[in-house]
Amino acid sequence: MNSLTGIPLLFPILSETGCRLAEIVGLRIEDADLDGRVIHIRPNDKRRLKTAGSERSLPLTHTACLALSMAFEYADNEWLFPRYIKEDGCYATHASNALAKWTKRRWNLTDHSLRHTFRDRLRAAEVPLEAIDQIGGWSSVSSIGKGYTVEHIKQYFYKIGLN
Repeated sequence: MNSLTGIPLLFPILSETGCRLAEIVGLRIEDADLDGRVIHIRPNDKRRLKTAGSERSLPLTHTACLALSMAFEYADNEWLFPRYIKEDGCYATHASNALAKWTKRRWNLTDHSLRHTFRDRLRAAEVPLEAIDQIGGWSSVSSIGKGYTVEHIKQYFYKIGLN
């Protein structure tokens, strides 16, 4: 996968899931359920997760699902973004540098700006803070109970105009 192909595919996935860049570039094939339109963020042998609350499942919007389906064309047998997977781990910093060149030139934004904007959109739609924390995998997620279902989270995505 050349950098021009990978970068535009990352942008809609990040902007419509609120995920961290490392969570996306470290995805295994089995983490993306395109038929069910769900992405599973979970640790693996190449990439850890930042917090215990970071392990989660999120609905995929049409655009994010389309981008992931295009990523499958460039995937190897195990990884969706093999360009950023090396023997010693996930090279999310390389993806961040490539994405920064692409987004800074156009909008003066970084990949992390997408994550913060996503959180702001949820807050503006009056999504409960506990749900926002679960969606983004932030550390303040309550460890009591099972949290919100993927279907429930999908309703919050609709509230901010994502479907």
